[in-house]
Amino acid sequence: MERRTALTLLSAGLLADRIEIAKGQLLQIASAPGDYRLQFFTPARNEAVVALTETIVPADEHSPGAREANVNLFIDVMLANSEASVQQEWVRGLDTFDAEAQRRFGSTFAQLDAVHRHEVMTTAARNEANPAAELERFFATLKLMTLNGYYTSPIGIHRDLQYKGNTALKNYYGCTHPEHQA
Repeated sequence: MERRTALTLLSAGLLADRIEIAKGQLLQIASAPGDYRLQFFTPARNEAVVALTETIVPADEHSPGAREANVNLFIDVMLANSEASVQQEWVRGLDTFDAEAQRRFGSTFAQLDAVHRHEVMTTAARNEANPAAELERFFATLKLMTLNGYYTSPIGIHRDLQYKGNTALKNYYGCTHPEHQA
């Protein structure tokens, strides 16, 4: 066996182990989030992530937000099982949000009230389609991870999307929109 093949197989096995560990941790969050212990975030960074994700997916009359869905814990698991470069990107990104909040309002993002959080988030999202600044680039990463965490949680799937599960259809009638009829 060639060295390259052996290294590829070894890394695939390690990756598979990492995936299994992460799956177990995500199941724990879904069933007993109070028992989960942070692996990557410090308590202060975790509070920042809670504030950031809740600003992106706030609670409303329809469903709970990112905080109740434990999106911060989902992100912690993902980052704990990520490469060092991804972890460093998140640390820099969280620091960038705090620096923007500090520059504009004199405190960290987590310490801001909802109005000021929204203002900082609006600034970060202003060039979402073509991010240029570090704050804008990290916003795209943060938003994607937030939505992934929220819509794979029981709250996002069942309470927000109201997914009831797969059901068998007795008949399929096709599209009923008049503009789609042949």
